[in-house]
Amino acid sequence: MPKPISYFRKRIMGWLSQPSPSSYHQSIFLRGCIAESLPRSQNVGITRCYCSVPYKPTLVTCTSLQPMKDRAIVSRTPGITCSNNRLVRNASSANNAPGDTSALEIAVSNVEESSSAAATTTATGIPKKPKKVTTLSLASKKRRGHKITMVTAYDYPSAVHVDRAGIDVVLVGDSCAMVELGFDTTQPITLDQMIHHCQAVKRGAPSRPLLVGDMPFGSYEFEDRDVALKNAYRMVKEGGMDAVKFEGGSTSRAKIVKHVVEGGVAVLGHIGLTPQAISVLGGFRAQGRTAIRARALLDEAIRLQDAGAFAIVLECIPSNVAAAITEVLEIPTIGIGAGGGTSGQVLVFHDLLGMLSHPHHEEFVPKFCKQYARVGMEINDGLAQFKQEVEDGTFPGQAYAPYVMTEAEEKMFNELMAKDAAMLQTKHDEVASKLKQADEYEQLNLYGNGKTDP
Repeated sequence: MPKPISYFRKRIMGWLSQPSPSSYHQSIFLRGCIAESLPRSQNVGITRCYCSVPYKPTLVTCTSLQPMKDRAIVSRTPGITCSNNRLVRNASSANNAPGDTSALEIAVSNVEESSSAAATTTATGIPKKPKKVTTLSLASKKRRGHKITMVTAYDYPSAVHVDRAGIDVVLVGDSCAMVELGFDTTQPITLDQMIHHCQAVKRGAPSRPLLVGDMPFGSYEFEDRDVALKNAYRMVKEGGMDAVKFEGGSTSRAKIVKHVVEGGVAVLGHIGLTPQAISVLGGFRAQGRTAIRARALLDEAIRLQDAGAFAIVLECIPSNVAAAITEVLEIPTIGIGAGGGTSGQVLVFHDLLGMLSHPHHEEFVPKFCKQYARVGMEINDGLAQFKQEVEDGTFPGQAYAPYVMTEAEEKMFNELMAKDAAMLQTKHDEVASKLKQADEYEQLNLYGNGKTDP
């Protein structure tokens, strides 16, 4: 619960008036939400203080700004200095009058989280390796109230982009069947095809994000639960995944999850709209819109949690139902079309970037998907411009033909061409004659309906 204004006023004034030994610096502790939660006129002399955890009830110091980029901490109060990204008061300074808060101004600008591949450096200047996202760190995020981010990736380039953006979880989804392979549903993709895409994603995001591979339709539903475990092992050993995802929360599916988890493979659950089961669901339809079905979804979520799933995807269910499930569970929930009450969000790479957008025809995009870019239009414009410039001779031109011969070599080459001109012309005429005969033969259409091309 937010602290009253008097709390911050007394804390800062008390700190300024507190005598301290000259042998150390004392840090100023502030809440990350102080500047945003208090009116500017009552902000206790602090004009701006943007921290890495805004609106979170976590007591932080300026050191919590790491890992970040473009840090700038400025103090205009005599005796207040910035040391190692920590705002400190020099206790030996005589300029700090007790109770004087009017001069205290902290400006922390250009602060943005950078848990991506832009690693921070150690005191010796050696780059730190980005910290690996794990199932435990996701659980910790839920406990601290920090949102989890997940995006799909299906190949090396998309994995590189998602990793550089600092996304927590990369899901190699079976939606690959639709957005990469052109199928109408996710059902046709095979385990071998999924492993192929998982391997590419692993090369693009080898160390930082948590990698989750979708178990494709027909690879885990059998009564013999060892089949699911064997295929999960393949996703980990051959595909390089950290975890696998199963759809469904029935009693039999929970037993499979339990068996795989006990076998040493982390499992992400998935309930609500489960695309692999569209033949049973009757298509891509929202779920949990009746009280009975919503209550059943909660039972499925609890069942998966008890089976050992580290998190659960909630797809296309009412936001109040998703929020209720999230509140009941100890493990995180990842929403897609399930409102903002979940522990995090996931979207398909192609959908959120508008990869299939076109100026004259918009491909199907789910209602729950916000397009953060319209990459498809840029792609179409680029391809159309390339076609036009090739056809009119603009490209490549001299600017994009950088490889040249020396004058001596060019002269020698021209002499060789002139010497062999007769032979080359004869060869050209022979090939042209053969091609002409073949072309005329095709136009006669001897084995067709007798009609010739116009």
